[in-house]
Amino acid sequence: MRKNILLSVLLLFALASCVTSKKHKELESQYSGLKNSFDNLDVRAREQASALARYEREREALENELQNLRNEKQLLRKQYDEFLASQTNLSSASKKEMQDLLRKIQESNESLQQKEDELREKNRKYVELQQALEKQESALIGLKKKLADALVGFEGKGLTVVQKNGKVYVSVDEKLLFKSGKWDIEKPGLTALAEVSKVLANNPDINIVVEGHTDNVKYSGTGTGALIDNWDLSVKRATTVVRALLKNAAIDPAKITAAGRGEFAPVGQNDTAEGKQRNRRTEIILTPKFDEILNMLEK
Repeated sequence: MRKNILLSVLLLFALASCVTSKKHKELESQYSGLKNSFDNLDVRAREQASALARYEREREALENELQNLRNEKQLLRKQYDEFLASQTNLSSASKKEMQDLLRKIQESNESLQQKEDELREKNRKYVELQQALEKQESALIGLKKKLADALVGFEGKGLTVVQKNGKVYVSVDEKLLFKSGKWDIEKPGLTALAEVSKVLANNPDINIVVEGHTDNVKYSGTGTGALIDNWDLSVKRATTVVRALLKNAAIDPAKITAAGRGEFAPVGQNDTAEGKQRNRRTEIILTPKFDEILNMLEK
């Protein structure tokens, strides 16, 4: 009888360990996939900036080439005028020289016209690309203002809205959302997220990434099903915020990504209390769609 009881206890411990390990692997796999998705967005944004710079260099090179052709044309015209002025009786040889010169002028005119057409086309595309980028920038500025207006009641209470790197960042301190080491959202945090969700619902072309962050203090949660470390805690907090935002049915779940970054993307020093507090945050990162710009660059 005692032997059977001992075997049952050992079996229960083994099952609990297996469940915890499986859950941890699932969280790690989920985080890896989401991080790759977010990194791809950053890579695409950098590629667009690089392509625009390359486009500008090509345009400048074409303008220089066009100017050189204009100079060449002026030189040929000058030579032609001088030739006409110096000739009174044209021999067969001089007629051939004049014909050659006229042919060169014609070829120069045709080449110049071609380059001018190419430059006009490049300028047109450049203007369109600039307009598309300005449109995206304007959309970001408008989105930031809407969020700032909606969250004005939370200023100085652990919530900031900034625009940088072509994105809008809504950063929420831990104190507004969670108790220490927990991932259940407190009432003030739910109120703030509800306001954020209203703005996001009215901007369906925005991609949303929710990132959880911690300080470098080791997570010490206990109990059945407890999380293992700060990676787990940051992912859990991110998914909890995502679910809070998705309470607004107008937000498309396909537009939103949850990711946890643990203590590995700090914004403050972890050797001070103030720095640790800044690092314990959740960021809602909003990125406009670049489909229009990408299509233009591909063409």
